[in-house]
Amino acid sequence: MIYSLRDLRAFAVRNRLDVTFHVRATDATWMVNRRGLVARPAIGAATISGVETTLEAADEFLLEGEKQSRRSLSREQFLEMMASRAAAPGAGREKDDE
Repeated sequence: MIYSLRDLRAFAVRNRLDVTFHVRATDATWMVNRRGLVARPAIGAATISGVETTLEAADEFLLEGEKQSRRSLSREQFLEMMASRAAAPGAGREKDDE
């Protein structure tokens, strides 16, 4: 599965997750929050790597939500999760109580 920053933003909003993606080799890190906003978090060494470049090379994805504890996934695991949630419309959405 090939995905873009736009796809990642939609995934984060739909699933109400903060998604931090990281390249271990360069320590480049960016985050897409649950509102779809892109930011460079204050972790790791500062790099001048752009968000698209970092996303293409990311090998670690950290997911965190209001009702979900922090979870670390490899690139392959994250792609599988995105694909499975895209295949099941509405499956990633949490239903509000009343």
